[in-house]
Amino acid sequence: MTTVALFFAQSLLLIGLPYLVWRVLKLRNWIPLVVLQILTGILLGPAVLGRFSPLFWHSFFTQESLTALSGLAWLSVVLFAFLTGLHLQPDEFKGLGRSFAVVSLSSIVTPTLLGTVAGWGIAYLHPEAIGTGATIGQFSAAIGVCIGVTALPVLGAILRESGLIDHRVGRISLSIAAINDAVLWVVLAFLLMGLPHRSMTALSGFWLSLIGLTYLFLIFFPVRTLLRRRIGDSETLTENGLVIACAVIFGSAFMAELCGLHAVLGGFLAGVIMPRKVAQAVAAQMEPITVMILLPFFFTRTGLTTYFDLFSNGLFDIFLLATITSMLGKFLGTALPAHWMGEGWPVACALGTLMQTKGMMEVVILTVLLEAQVVSATCFSGLLFMAIVTTILTAPTLRLTCHLTTLPCPGKGLPADSST
Repeated sequence: MTTVALFFAQSLLLIGLPYLVWRVLKLRNWIPLVVLQILTGILLGPAVLGRFSPLFWHSFFTQESLTALSGLAWLSVVLFAFLTGLHLQPDEFKGLGRSFAVVSLSSIVTPTLLGTVAGWGIAYLHPEAIGTGATIGQFSAAIGVCIGVTALPVLGAILRESGLIDHRVGRISLSIAAINDAVLWVVLAFLLMGLPHRSMTALSGFWLSLIGLTYLFLIFFPVRTLLRRRIGDSETLTENGLVIACAVIFGSAFMAELCGLHAVLGGFLAGVIMPRKVAQAVAAQMEPITVMILLPFFFTRTGLTTYFDLFSNGLFDIFLLATITSMLGKFLGTALPAHWMGEGWPVACALGTLMQTKGMMEVVILTVLLEAQVVSATCFSGLLFMAIVTTILTAPTLRLTCHLTTLPCPGKGLPADSST
């Protein structure tokens, strides 16, 4: 089989298989499609398919095909980060007041601090979980970032499927998730810049910082102004506007990577500065192809390049500790302050439940940390399974929350007169 034929055979498998299973087994209301895409990548990787059928695995996933998948994978993850930034709409934060600020801050700080403590515990119990390029402190901080993540796009999908997307609790949860993503991407960028193997002289550090500050100034002022003038006055996206948007995305990713901030952060910032008037049209053009077609390449490429022992004690310990820490940290860090700030228990519990969603964002951050040698393959796998489990549990836990409280079940709407 030629390399081209092999590539399209892989593409058919990666895109078609998870969607077919998702539709045939009628899992739409129970499991987000992204979970099946991630699981497909794991099952097709060396840890599962490669273990049970090594001859077929090495013949089907050649080095040439992995190289081709690598380029598509990074293209998809930068576009995904852009779409995440696109969903961050500062106008929606107006009028939410001090209670929103308190809940948002707590939903980030509480799980991140608990995750950092859990990271120290993991480092103590399993030193091999620490990547070769990080210290114990940096490893622990990275675990904190992973625990603090909430996946904005997957959360949006769950809210749409449950009928809560247009209700107050849906808008608040999306806004909190957007703040989570923005803060944690910045924290991750500073974490990567401080890694030991990226050590630099004072002079080179000065120039790199100067380039980084220049990049941030350009992206938030001249580039943002240019976008408003060129494509920001219309609610439709022309071919010219699409090319300009893509040029900004890739230029921002290039500059961010050049500064040591990482290309993913560049894609995210490109989404943040996109004019709000045209943002919906941009998302309509890019989101379906990115989520349905390109992201499966990223998930599979991640699974294909990661080997881990499914029966390792360390993997299970990391998964269990991270899952418990994440669920407790996110729920307590969101639900309790929401109730203290005046929300009723039904809405507060719903917000704490919805913040559990990890999904694609967790996989992206884990991949960045793995390639930066902050976490080992075993730690990566344990945290990946944590992301899968917490994402799967979000929808049924939301239903359980509705049944145990006065909150109407998903699909029936939320009370419009929820306390503020």
